[in-house]
Amino acid sequence: MKTHRAKLVAKASLGGDIMDFRFELDRGRFIGLEPGAHVDIHLADDLIRQYSIWDWDHNGTWLNVAVKREREGRGGSIAMHALEEGCEVEIGEPRNHFPLQEIDSYKVLIAGGIGATPIAAMAQFLANRDREFQVIYLVRSKADAAFHPVFSEMNLEDRYILHCSDDAGMLDLVHLMSTLPAGAQVYSCGPEPMLNALLSAAINLRGGTVHFERFAAASDMDHAPKSGFEVEVSSTGAVYPVTENQTILEVLQENGHHIDVGCAEGLCGSCMVDVLEGEVDHRDSILSPEEQATNEFMCVCVSRAASSRLVLKL
Repeated sequence: MKTHRAKLVAKASLGGDIMDFRFELDRGRFIGLEPGAHVDIHLADDLIRQYSIWDWDHNGTWLNVAVKREREGRGGSIAMHALEEGCEVEIGEPRNHFPLQEIDSYKVLIAGGIGATPIAAMAQFLANRDREFQVIYLVRSKADAAFHPVFSEMNLEDRYILHCSDDAGMLDLVHLMSTLPAGAQVYSCGPEPMLNALLSAAINLRGGTVHFERFAAASDMDHAPKSGFEVEVSSTGAVYPVTENQTILEVLQENGHHIDVGCAEGLCGSCMVDVLEGEVDHRDSILSPEEQATNEFMCVCVSRAASSRLVLKL
């Protein structure tokens, strides 16, 4: 996968545990900078993390990501916060699993916490084109609203709502969904409880669609039952057993197959491979139900087999 050598040219606190980073290229340009896109940032040989892009220049020479320091996380945010201005890192080309659809309909953008990063990019894009939309930023308190200044500078006026649960209580998502215009498109990024509540409330939409992006794996998959199966590599015919305690990714790597790896939690799509035969037990949080139903590709870091064997195009 192509990467660019980029320099950290600016680092600034957005408040609380959230830090903003601007990376700039000495040569070349990023291709695919658009609302909803993210990049892989290589922090070490075995530490690659994905972050949504919230700002960039149209020449593709620099981009901004914002990262919340997660003390109980897997080390990515801690490593990011430890970066110093002037250091260089490898950054992959932007990829987008959360695209803003070019549908001429009313759009509602709902951000929860650090999920404001892709939502801010979408809001700026829609504002620049004078589209009909609304932004709702959900936080516990105003002190947690790191992106409030960003949204405020867009001059969205009544199209922007900052909802602080410590003052206003939890947002009534059922009421919101039921009062949106018919065919409204809802885009949301945030913590899993918020997304689950939104998806439950979405049955009240009148012909609209909810598009969402998680930044943590769906918790119900952590306890899903597991059993053994086999994977076959189409190019060689080699067949490998996968026990209930192994992932397909681990088995393939142990047998010398190179697979791109990012989050290893089914959130980024880096490890996606094509499936030629077999039924997939999808456990990722990135593919849509329609994409999963095709059984044509899978995230080998978390997904498993619902059949006795999968044949992978490798």
